[in-house]
Amino acid sequence: MVKLSARLSKVASFIPDGAYLADIGSDHAYLPIYLVEQGRISIAQAIDNKMAPYLRMKNNVNDAGYSAKISCSLSSGLDEVRPDVDCLAICGVGGLLTCQMLEEGKSKLENIKTIVLDPHRDLKAVRERVSALGFHLEDEAMIYEGKIYYSIMKWGRGAPKKKYSLDELEFGPILMRKKEPIFLEWMGIQLKKVSGILNMNLSPEKRQHYLDLYRRIKAQIS
Repeated sequence: MVKLSARLSKVASFIPDGAYLADIGSDHAYLPIYLVEQGRISIAQAIDNKMAPYLRMKNNVNDAGYSAKISCSLSSGLDEVRPDVDCLAICGVGGLLTCQMLEEGKSKLENIKTIVLDPHRDLKAVRERVSALGFHLEDEAMIYEGKIYYSIMKWGRGAPKKKYSLDELEFGPILMRKKEPIFLEWMGIQLKKVSGILNMNLSPEKRQHYLDLYRRIKAQIS
């Protein structure tokens, strides 16, 4: 039985039951193997663009006895995502690269109903650019693992009902609403970072930018 980390466990919880999953950057293929083991999905693609992870995930899939259910692909991004895949997971990939993969593979998104992401950088860009591709946030969670705060995002087909505000893009509309302790902890860290920047010698424009950001973060945690 595969045991997932806290981060991948949360990612797994965001995958709809019965989905045809393509796990991009699958590495060990732990996510699709776990979901098949749990009976939550019956078919998946495990994709990686490097030979060592590809061989690793292929061996793991074979050892688990799921080679008929989980196909392994040595390819980049969404290049070889199958037409009947309806759910994407892109984990362990930076925010900007995640956006690039989705934008370059836009033609492969026609049948996609759910996208699950776990970027830990460039979150504003991810929320802005994925929503521009015609998806909306269905759920968000924050996980602390390996000294990194991960914002795990579940996107559903269809544009947001209204355009996300600057604060929603920056901090996450659902995270803002839930205000869970880990989110408030992360926001406190961001406040300290911005406070440190404000102690530097900044141009008037940059100072105003960081003052505004400081006030917006402060409003979320007060």
